[in-house]
Amino acid sequence: MHTERETIEHIIERQFGCSADEIGAIENVTNNYVYPVTAAGKQYFLKLYRSKDWPEEGKIPFVYRCLSQNKIPHAELVAYRRDDETYPNGYLIERKIRGTAAGKIQLDTEQETGLYAKLAELVSSVHEIRINNYGYIGSGVGCYGSIIDFYEDEFDRFEDALKDTISEIQLKRLKEKFLGIMHDFEDLPSVLCHGDLSKKNVMMQDNGEISLIDWDDAMALNWMADVSRLTFWMKQSYSGQEYALFRNTFLEHYRTSDRKAEFDVFESAYHLYSALDSLVFSIRIGDRGMESRLKRSLDGICQATEYMAEEPHQGRESWDVD
Repeated sequence: MHTERETIEHIIERQFGCSADEIGAIENVTNNYVYPVTAAGKQYFLKLYRSKDWPEEGKIPFVYRCLSQNKIPHAELVAYRRDDETYPNGYLIERKIRGTAAGKIQLDTEQETGLYAKLAELVSSVHEIRINNYGYIGSGVGCYGSIIDFYEDEFDRFEDALKDTISEIQLKRLKEKFLGIMHDFEDLPSVLCHGDLSKKNVMMQDNGEISLIDWDDAMALNWMADVSRLTFWMKQSYSGQEYALFRNTFLEHYRTSDRKAEFDVFESAYHLYSALDSLVFSIRIGDRGMESRLKRSLDGICQATEYMAEEPHQGRESWDVD
């Protein structure tokens, strides 16, 4: 049985034909193990996957090819293996992008506003990449024929994971309300979505440009789903005034001809989905602080849904989820 350091050293030796000059570690990474590594004088990130099944086999190389073909800035993928005898779950090595994650930089309001304007331009380019079908894209093609089929299965997952948190009746009502609104947006095309848009996954480079990092959650959904995930995390991170400023800045600079004027309706519903999905994740990793915050938010959602359930869904209506 190899120690953690021996595993890293073995991978670096095989990949580069030399020993690592330096091996660091990034703390508080919940999904995988990530190590800054220097080899032959160059800096890389080595990611050891915790799960054999996630990210889906083939997804990461597919995403990086798409980004390269569309000239979208991203880290250079150096190696990707999911069949390594030393570490069977597999690993990824990518060239380190010079710069700092935006989530680690103290920005003033003007700088923050500028960041979201740039991010909107970048995300617009990502969303120009069309994907066949919806959902998980291990093969480069989504595994669901419709976005509704995907979310039906997602709520089945929530029902099992949240049975001790939300009653079956409450979750059913939330599901009906959510899917009712999703049906109104079935015509939106499936595009490449980052899946975890937030400042922590935006790299601010030394030349002032930005890149998105950590594509493990990439999926095939519509553009509104990806942007709504971003605004969900904005709402958790900013005051009401800041949230409105940064959200509206992003939307002002985001490019699309697909029903942008109706985004508010979709977003309100999708914040519910994001809260449920995040609650499942926080329970799984044991983050009690996040779990408590999300439960308080969902208490309000469930109370509102008790009232809304008295009236059938009548079409495109906006509803608050906080």
